[in-house]
Amino acid sequence: MYKNKINIDWLDIVVDVNHDPTKLSKGLTIYLDESHDQTKLSKGLIIYLDDNNDFGKVQKSYSPKYIESKNKHILKVKSKNGKLNISGNFYKWLHGQNITGCNSVIDLGLDVVTKFIEMGLVEPTDDQLDMIKKGQYRIYQIHVKQDITFDNKQLALNYLDQLKTGGYYPHKPKTIYQNGVYFGQSSKRWVLGYYHKGKEIDQQRTKKDIVNPELKALADVTIRAEIKIYPNQLKDWDLIFAWQWSDIDNLDMFFKRHLNKLKLPNFNNVIKLSKITNSADRKFYNCLLNGDIDLLYGRSTIHRKRVKFMQDYNINIDNINNKKPKGDVCKN
Repeated sequence: MYKNKINIDWLDIVVDVNHDPTKLSKGLTIYLDESHDQTKLSKGLIIYLDDNNDFGKVQKSYSPKYIESKNKHILKVKSKNGKLNISGNFYKWLHGQNITGCNSVIDLGLDVVTKFIEMGLVEPTDDQLDMIKKGQYRIYQIHVKQDITFDNKQLALNYLDQLKTGGYYPHKPKTIYQNGVYFGQSSKRWVLGYYHKGKEIDQQRTKKDIVNPELKALADVTIRAEIKIYPNQLKDWDLIFAWQWSDIDNLDMFFKRHLNKLKLPNFNNVIKLSKITNSADRKFYNCLLNGDIDLLYGRSTIHRKRVKFMQDYNINIDNINNKKPKGDVCKN
C-alpha cells in the first residue's frame, strides 16, 4: 500500500477577468418591484436602457452557462458583477480524466482561463492575468484527493470493504454506498469519502473519460480518499484564497494529519482477506474482525471454520478472536 501526495481536481472560484456576459450565459433575469402586480396596471412592459445601453439600476442576473471541452466534460460559468464564477472538475475538463491529478490550485485556475482565452470566451488584461498567476482570487469550494495504491485490484477492494465495516472518524457519522464510504456526508463544512476509482470509471462510461489501458490499470488498484471543503471551513483553515494554497508540501502534511484521524482497519488483516476466495468464508472472516461471530454463528460452525481456516488459509482464528477490541463495536 502506498499513499500518494494530495492533488486538487474540483474547484468553485471567482476570478476578475474581462468577458462578455451574453456569451457566457443562457439568458438574463430582471427583478422587478414586487410591491404590486404591475401587469394588471399596464398594457405591457417597457425596459429603459441607460446611455451605455445597459439596464441602469434594475436588478439583473445572468443565468449560468455550461462550457463543454473537446473531451465532452463540463464547467459551469456565471457572470457576477463583472467577475466570472467557474465551478466543476477543472482537471477532468482539461485532461479528460482525473485518475492522475494536479497539486496546484493556481495552475488549474490559470490553465482553465487560458483555455477560455483560446475559445474566445474571455479577454483578460495583463493585470488580470497577473492576479490569477499570483492566486489573487477567491475559492468557495474545493476537493482535495489522496490516492492509495495497492499491489492488485483485490487488495484495493478488500481494503474498501474493511473501511466500510471498521472505518471510524471522530464526530463524523458514516454513510455506506456500494462503491464507497463517506464520513460526515451531511456536514456543511467538510466531508471525507473513500471509493474505488476503477469501479467509478466503470459506472460512468457514458461520460466518455479519456482512459487508456495503463490509466485504467492504475485506477483498478486505487482507493481514493477525497475531502470536499465548503466556504465556512475554508475560512476557518485560512484557505479561502488561491495564493494560500501555494505551499504544496505544507498542505500535504496538513491534510494528511486530518486523514490520519481516521481509524483504519489493520492492513495485515486485509492481506489475509485477499487469500480467501470463498464468499462464505470471507463473510465469516469479516464478522470475526468485527467481533460478531458469537452473535451470528453457532459453536459447531465456529469450530468447523477454525479447522478450515487453519488448513486452507493458514489463519488461526483464535488469535484474531482473542485480540478483538473491548467495548462498543462499530456496526453498519
